Amino acid sequence: MRTTVVADDAHRIGCEIHGSGDAPVTVVFLPALGVPLGYYAPLFEAWVRRGRQVVGVENRGQPLSPATGRFGYSDMIRRDLPAVFGLSPVQEASRVVLAGHSMGGALALLGTAAQVVEPRAVVTIATGTSWCAAEFGPWRRARRHAGTSVVRAVTRGLGYWPGHRLGFAGRQPATVMRDWAHEAHHGTFRLHGDRYDYEAALARMSTPRLMLGIDGDPLINPRAVALLARRAGGAERRQIRVDHPGDDHFRWVRHTPGPVIAGIDAWLDRM
Repeated sequence: MRTTVVADDAHRIGCEIHGSGDAPVTVVFLPALGVPLGYYAPLFEAWVRRGRQVVGVENRGQPLSPATGRFGYSDMIRRDLPAVFGLSPVQEASRVVLAGHSMGGALALLGTAAQVVEPRAVVTIATGTSWCAAEFGPWRRARRHAGTSVVRAVTRGLGYWPGHRLGFAGRQPATVMRDWAHEAHHGTFRLHGDRYDYEAALARMSTPRLMLGIDGDPLINPRAVALLARRAGGAERRQIRVDHPGDDHFRWVRHTPGPVIAGIDAWLDRM
């Protein structure tokens, strides 16, 4: 079922609700940067088969949440997340887990750390620092640093990021990419127009949190997950082997969501 919720700046956020409201766990799910919610249908269907309810949230600027003008991480954390947590399926859920893939996982961590929302647990999938120091070896670190520098320069020059043409993250407003590039360049979160100290809040986190890495992920390696987990108050982390040739940062969602869900559910069952 699709529905819409309105943030306090009148932005309309598209959501999809999968599964039954009497499920013991409701997962609020945040997608990766530039990935539409529809891409995650196989993941949501697999979760529902395991008895979970899923509330998928479309990021600003994607098909179900069209947006114009400037917005960044802070808007998605401080405006969109509270509106989504006000939905009846979330309000009435017996236990809410906030989960996210890649950038969505970072937003889940930051929103919970800042106590903007208060889920029972946070789960991130293929989320880690994009900081070049997380790469193994000088060549890979130099290449990552050069890549983030290109993102900053192109975004500054054009006033937006043309990812739909360059093959990374889709078209994004400048503020989103400034927020992404700051963490990638410095290894710390500092959100444009938001003076809150998110790094200090991450270090104080007490909400149960699990950070999953995907074996063979070319974008977020185990060290990247570990470095962000350390910043997030020593979050528990685990590597998942998806056992499908060619699966990577994104394709596990379509091909092999089962091992990821099984790892998350096993952790939730121990809570």
